[in-house]
Amino acid sequence: MTDQLFEPEVKFTERDMLTMLLTRYNTERRGTIADRYVRAEHVRSSQGFYGISIADFIAIDKYSASQAVIGHEVKVSRSDWLTELRDLSKAERIKRYCTYWYLVVSDASIVKDGELPEGWGLMVKAGERLRIKHRAPKLTPVPMTLDFVAGLAAAVQRTSFREPLHRPARTIHMWKESIQDSVFVCQACGEPAPCQLHQGATP
Repeated sequence: MTDQLFEPEVKFTERDMLTMLLTRYNTERRGTIADRYVRAEHVRSSQGFYGISIADFIAIDKYSASQAVIGHEVKVSRSDWLTELRDLSKAERIKRYCTYWYLVVSDASIVKDGELPEGWGLMVKAGERLRIKHRAPKLTPVPMTLDFVAGLAAAVQRTSFREPLHRPARTIHMWKESIQDSVFVCQACGEPAPCQLHQGATP
């Protein structure tokens, strides 16, 4: 009898975990709406039909001092993780383009000691946030192919449209030069908060 039969009760879905990643990689420069990260869900390794892998989440850090492509594989059950371990070449199709690569789990018991592959980091759900349990080592990514860039760009575009459905934009305090005063605005577009497009009725 294997430990596959003794999984933690699944309380969180992949969608829940992706929403937490959207929140984690969400910040702006003080006094502006300049977002630090580009976010993309479900990024394909290729636009072809065969040998395709999909990264659950990719964040691109745009800051010049810390620019990086950060890939994430989300798992909400031990059986899914064990399936991933049987063929790491699937993750490698996208991991090779990344500066850092993280496994993101809803419960720490999904990953046993010694199971984390070389070159992987680990994030674990802790309350309402994701905490780094094992920091990913910095990798040396290979140059991205045009085929992969096309898929990444498409994923960024899809995510930007869908993100307000899962995570309303934050309200930020921003200095307005024209009126020489600070105002509360929507982080996503800079319109007065609450913005109906990115925040709904929530300020």
